[in-house]
Amino acid sequence: MDDQALQHDEMREIIDEFIAESSELMDNVIQDIVVIEQNQDEEIVNGIFRAVHTIKGTSSFLGFNALSQLAHKAEDVLGVIRKGEMATDQTVADILLESFDLMKAMIDDIRDNGSEAHDASETIVKLTDLLDPAKKAAPPPETKKIGEMMIEENMITRLELDEALKKQESDKDRKIGEIVVEEQLVTEGQLNRVLVKQKTQKAEEQSIRIDVKKLDDLMNLVGELVLGKNRLILVNSLARKGEDTETIFDNLTDVTNYIEVITNELQLSVMRARLVPISKVFNKIPRMVRDLCSEFKKDIELKIEGEETELDRSLIEALHDPLIHIIRNSVDHGVETPAQREASGKGAKGLLSIRAYNEGNHVIIEIFDDGKGINIQAVKDKVREKGLMSEAELATLSPKEAMNLVFIPGLSTAQKLSKVSGRGVGMDVVRTNIEKMNGQAHIDSEEGKWTKLTIKLPLTLAIMRALVVKVAQEIFAIPLNTVTELVKVREGLIKTVDKSEVLVLRNTVIPVVDLRRAFFFNGYGEDGYLVICNIGEKTIGIKVHSVIGQEEVVIKPLGEFLKDIKGISGATIRGDGKVILILDIPSIILDYSMNRKMHQVVNE
Repeated sequence: MDDQALQHDEMREIIDEFIAESSELMDNVIQDIVVIEQNQDEEIVNGIFRAVHTIKGTSSFLGFNALSQLAHKAEDVLGVIRKGEMATDQTVADILLESFDLMKAMIDDIRDNGSEAHDASETIVKLTDLLDPAKKAAPPPETKKIGEMMIEENMITRLELDEALKKQESDKDRKIGEIVVEEQLVTEGQLNRVLVKQKTQKAEEQSIRIDVKKLDDLMNLVGELVLGKNRLILVNSLARKGEDTETIFDNLTDVTNYIEVITNELQLSVMRARLVPISKVFNKIPRMVRDLCSEFKKDIELKIEGEETELDRSLIEALHDPLIHIIRNSVDHGVETPAQREASGKGAKGLLSIRAYNEGNHVIIEIFDDGKGINIQAVKDKVREKGLMSEAELATLSPKEAMNLVFIPGLSTAQKLSKVSGRGVGMDVVRTNIEKMNGQAHIDSEEGKWTKLTIKLPLTLAIMRALVVKVAQEIFAIPLNTVTELVKVREGLIKTVDKSEVLVLRNTVIPVVDLRRAFFFNGYGEDGYLVICNIGEKTIGIKVHSVIGQEEVVIKPLGEFLKDIKGISGATIRGDGKVILILDIPSIILDYSMNRKMHQVVNE
């Protein structure tokens, strides 16, 4: 490698380190600005000043002049705040947040393109005006509309947007998002991505910081694995020399047990290395709640607990969108305005509490607000109005089951639209995204007082415990976190109601799914067990012929062409080298419900 190439590699390494450090600094700074807006803590102000000063100096050294100039001007404003000559009121906080958002976007530009693409001149003018009390800062630009953003992303044409707007004029309750999805112009997934981008340009992180001790543990375990490999080579040489079978067998047993222990520890160690604090998601919440409170003229106290709780990196990224959606709903629909709260006998300031904690091999996240709660009757009326359930079905629901009807696709009880709600996606998308992570979501509420939404997630998606079962001649794995019990099938236990099989277990009617029919198997076997599975408020019994046992499985995706198979979430390879499919319990429950509803419609 010549000197020029070596210098280029060294510079690239310096820039990558600058990007990683600056991104982390900006995340912390944005969070701290929200704090000092409420309480101008001197130590926090000094911390923000030092972070911006660091970015200014390093970006100037590396030749990123636009970023350096913006950081320099922000540093000037922070210097005045440090001296106590300027208060961080809403106007000052808005402009500082705008400048920090822009700095973060410029850092992303450097990561993607090697230089800053954003123009900082307008923001620099606003920061300069802050330093001159005679000038008034211009109001921040309005958020782009969803329709315009979809055109920019080449999802729809201007003509298609105009047609959608015309349809909205005839029905003011419909949202542009709903219309374009119903017209099949975009998918719900595409719409959701645009909605997230509307609030913030979120760049997916390609690296994580790992504690050196975790790396040392990994290195030690790899060293132990190498020793195990050497012992296997020794056993092989003994076999080649013609040693007696008993000696070879004893040595092989010892090595196998040794390697089993090491690989189990290595697996746990790698999983721990992938765990990152949930604060990576939680840190964005104070800023978002602040902006929403400003938009909706609400006063909300935010409490966050358990930021140190760790979760797999892939789950942290997937959790971002559903969590943001839930919090938006809490601020928009849940917590009332100060006037409404006082009229109902509450304090003017609302409460939004977010708590994360570990429970076994799961992480629980609770989002609580002391708002107006859920009107169960309004939910039932909406379900009846949309023809999603009959009056008889609604009458059989318990209050908790009725409350969880809010997760039905297309259901909304909002009385009016806003920029946050009425965006074409609802709580069904939240539940779907969480269930894709092998998680569960359920809601609880007391009308007029509070609402609590609970999310339960596994620590990691890569490895899980599963119940291995046999159906006809095929073997399947059922995620153990969904299994509640096994019931031995005996004569007369399964009943037929309305041409559907059900099991009555402890006065509860549980629908039964026969996988032979669901997957069109030709094989036959005697029904041995019902595996009772539970997801949220839904319980189902899966008919299997035999239960092989519990195993820890490594989940493998099915690939691009097989990824949309109903009822299957992935595959795994067993110890004998055979590939078995992993059942997607939420999908099976949903498919059963849809088939049952279609059957009722045909009969009617």
